[in-house]
Amino acid sequence: MDKSEVRHLVARRKKEYSEPQFEQMSRKITVRLQALPRFQEAETVFAYMDIAGEVRMREFIRNCWEAGKRVGVPKIIPDPSGKRPGASGKMRFYRIDSFDELQEGMMHIPEPDMERCECLDQEEKALVIMPGVAFDTDRRRIGYGGGFYDRYLALHPQHPTIAVAYEFQVFDRIPSDELDIRPEMVVTEDRMM
Repeated sequence: MDKSEVRHLVARRKKEYSEPQFEQMSRKITVRLQALPRFQEAETVFAYMDIAGEVRMREFIRNCWEAGKRVGVPKIIPDPSGKRPGASGKMRFYRIDSFDELQEGMMHIPEPDMERCECLDQEEKALVIMPGVAFDTDRRRIGYGGGFYDRYLALHPQHPTIAVAYEFQVFDRIPSDELDIRPEMVVTEDRMM
């Protein structure tokens, strides 16, 4: 299977689950994630704002705030040339202290309001929680095709990284490219790899 076929297969698998099932699986993942020493030691956590079918992040982010951690979420800065909107843009992380500091961004994903939020790109040791479309047991990752996390992490290699996924997103082996960056760990509702 190529990356496109894997993405289509995962999209079909997502349709087999209900909203309560996604919530229940996300809660299990959040509990596993928060029990990790890597999470407990982190002062700053870079999370993401989930879209349909992704591991839910709002409860996790609330728990980070309650634990006194700084939270950053991504903002996509479009390519100033206007060519290939989004796909060649940059991802940066901005601190949020409330979900009220978000506004609709690229692909309708909530993003931090740059006018109200502090850029945290200098936080080189922040724990990065990564989404993805698919993973394998060797932690290879297929994203949505924009390459934002791969480019960001190539420029910021000191960040510890943990990906979160549902078990149905995990394969024995998926295709990967030389530039694809593997997270240090993948956490699902059933296991950690």
